[in-house]
Amino acid sequence: MKGDFRMEDNPENERRHLERFSVKAFAVVQTGERGTEKVFELYTQDISSGGAFFPVEVPLPTGEKVKITLYVSISALEQFRDVPSRAKITTDAKVVRSDGRGLAVQFAGNYLMSPAT
Repeated sequence: MKGDFRMEDNPENERRHLERFSVKAFAVVQTGERGTEKVFELYTQDISSGGAFFPVEVPLPTGEKVKITLYVSISALEQFRDVPSRAKITTDAKVVRSDGRGLAVQFAGNYLMSPAT
């Protein structure tokens, strides 16, 4: 029937189907334009391939675009010499929910992964 709304048609519902991992990863979150940007150093509470949740005390506006740099440990590489065991992943994201509990962001899909120094 025209006009019906099914749960599977809801992008919000679809995002919730991505597996989440309770990972505490250090992140730098930047908002605003060059010269007026704000930088937050945060830790993820959970993360999925589509986004992340950060506990924060000061919410950001829903819809705000942010740049996120996540620092992750890659323990499998620790056995090799001269190979960094940490990586940084930089991506664009958008705030999809923000309240007194924290900040949920949706990753834009583009990312750059490089060794963390």
